[in-house]
Amino acid sequence: MRISLGTLATATTLAAALSAAPAAADTEQRQARAVPCPIGHVCIYPDATPNGQPDTYYRYGSYNLSNVFGDRLVVNNQTGGAGLRLCTAYGGQNCGERLAPGSYVRNLSPINSILLEP
Repeated sequence: MRISLGTLATATTLAAALSAAPAAADTEQRQARAVPCPIGHVCIYPDATPNGQPDTYYRYGSYNLSNVFGDRLVVNNQTGGAGLRLCTAYGGQNCGERLAPGSYVRNLSPINSILLEP
C-alpha cells in the first residue's frame, strides 16, 4: 500500500490539531472561570484564585461574613483610594491594617466581618 506525501502531510496536520485541542480547550475553560471584580467593589473569591463567583461589596460600612474560611483572594477594586479592613469581630470591630486598592490572599478563618471605608 502506498501513502502519498499529500496524505501523510494531511494526517500529520490533523494529528497535531487534535493533540492541541485539549490544551486550548483547557486554557479557555480556565479563562472562562475567572471572574473579574467590578470597578468600585470589594470581592472575596471562593479560594485563592480569581476563579468562581466572588461575593461582592459596594457601599462603605461593615459586612458580617458567614462560612468564609481558609485562604481567599480579596480584591479591593474601590476607586479614589478607598480602603478595606478585615475584622475579627462582627460589625466591623477589631479590625486589622487598612488595605489599599489591590489584590491580597489572606486566611479569612479568623475574620468575621469586613469594613469598607473612604
